[in-house]
Amino acid sequence: MKRRYLIALVIALSSNAFALSNKEKKALFFGTDNRVFIEAPYAAPFSAIGQLETAAASTCTATLVAPDLAITAAHCFLMDAKKLDAGRWFKAGFHKGEYQARYQVLSQTFHPRFKKGLVYKGDDVYIQDSAAAYDIAWLKLKLVDGNAPAPLALFSGNKTELKAGIAHSKSLITQAGFAEDHDTELTAHKDCKITRLRTNNTIYHRCDTLAGDSGSPIWINTASGPQIIAVQSSAPDWFNRKKADNVGVTVLQLPPKP
Repeated sequence: MKRRYLIALVIALSSNAFALSNKEKKALFFGTDNRVFIEAPYAAPFSAIGQLETAAASTCTATLVAPDLAITAAHCFLMDAKKLDAGRWFKAGFHKGEYQARYQVLSQTFHPRFKKGLVYKGDDVYIQDSAAAYDIAWLKLKLVDGNAPAPLALFSGNKTELKAGIAHSKSLITQAGFAEDHDTELTAHKDCKITRLRTNNTIYHRCDTLAGDSGSPIWINTASGPQIIAVQSSAPDWFNRKKADNVGVTVLQLPPKP
């Protein structure tokens, strides 16, 4: 399977999974791999995270946020200039081929500005600045089998409240997904850091991510529990790591619910 990942400096996207050397991984991981494996069966909030599989058998990470809704990255469905690669399955609690619950993906919804801002060149997809802030999508789901996990809560405030929440958490976040080097096991980077909340409602952050982490949840811990504030969108090529941090698109950019 191909693992979806947005590779960015001026934002570029490749459809291929990458066989990275240790040197390249070290650069992408800001010098040190700080990820940890989550023990299966996953407990909350990790049980809400799962692997998204598209019709073309590519994979991303997505998160259950309501009994019939999940969120992920919009670019997971748009690697091909000719057609939408629709979502097929979302498997919550995915671990080594097993899952806690399997959902059929009924539809995916993202802002039309995102698709309009894509430029395809060979095997690469480039995202214009006008579209970069819209790399986030809803998934409409139907439970097929298994035991539905508790959804992970979405942050529901405005930008001022989001700034306050980030400040209260000391800019520390958690990111968890199915990275290409361990794509059947959930790994997480806990207490990684937001380096900037940008004017276009995206964040720069320093969580360790690879292909397959696209769409993975980024959350802060609050008095009422963890709340997703963004999904993983993009990262620079390893040789441009010193020029840019990773990019997440905040839930402020979600379109109306399907």
